[in-house]
Amino acid sequence: MKSQTEQIVTTLQELTKDEYFSLVGDAPYIVIPWEVDDKGSFSVERFLVDNTGLMPFTPEEFLSQIRATQSQPVSAHYQNLIALLQANFSELTIYGYRLPTLPEELEEGFPIQQSIFGSLGIPMLIGLSTAGEWIGLGIKQTWRCNSSPQFMIPDLESVQDNTAALVEQIQSITNQITHKAQAEEELTLGGFEVVITTSRHEVMQKLLDTTGFLEISEINEFIRVRDDYGNEIEEYQETIAQLEQELVKLEEEGELSTEQYQEVQEELSEQREGLEEIQTECKFEIDLRNLFATQLVNSKTYHLNFNLSGEWCTVHYALGETHDLDWVVVATSSYTL
Repeated sequence: MKSQTEQIVTTLQELTKDEYFSLVGDAPYIVIPWEVDDKGSFSVERFLVDNTGLMPFTPEEFLSQIRATQSQPVSAHYQNLIALLQANFSELTIYGYRLPTLPEELEEGFPIQQSIFGSLGIPMLIGLSTAGEWIGLGIKQTWRCNSSPQFMIPDLESVQDNTAALVEQIQSITNQITHKAQAEEELTLGGFEVVITTSRHEVMQKLLDTTGFLEISEINEFIRVRDDYGNEIEEYQETIAQLEQELVKLEEEGELSTEQYQEVQEELSEQREGLEEIQTECKFEIDLRNLFATQLVNSKTYHLNFNLSGEWCTVHYALGETHDLDWVVVATSSYTL
């Protein structure tokens, strides 16, 4: 492991030791390094494959799973879909999506297990069209949360005519598929969504976002200092700055021995004590924010959301890139059941 990456991992492990993400479940934080020399450049697709959240299938393996789990008419539609994609895609990749393998500390007590997704998972397929555009299609989750706007991959302003025609052909088949997923007893699933992007790096992220399984937010929305303490820290800081200016003004006017000067000093002391108390209460969150802000770049949080009858079960991955181009991930989980 590169020295800088190892140092950040060690610092994060020490910082998060005995700390818990408090929603329901009080899950610990687990630090996961991503070393580009071993695993390649980071992407949602590679990360989920590495953690078995995406199970790869050959077309033959996928259709075999389909025949074993779906009705004959649905299997026939899938056969036609795969034939269409094989004829028009290069780099066709077929996955079954499911809950990733969690560290033991997070798996214990989490309401969802990998087993509910069965051997097939939820179909997610991607490929490169002859026009050079990446197309993804997958089954959506009915309930969803929206990513922060700056992390949403925009729709292409225009696509090649042959790509548009291919998407219409794909949708004419997927609209006839009523997929029965093993996880459907726990999750509420709908039909297929189709997305188009310019790169493989983007296509799986956009597909999981569009199908409702992935939400991306700013790192500070996840490290919730402001949620827990409102605007108190800023209010204290503003009040302290105003009082300090008032003291300077009184000093310049030679009012050091006046009752007003003493009152301002006392109030300033009280405000500083109040700020220190809050900063002590949320020291972990502030220190974690500062680490992401000063030692990592391109920070964000991936939330893998699974909705059980309106209640959320979520795996959170707060991550940032080191200056050595590795990535460091802080994982935890929550649920609202």
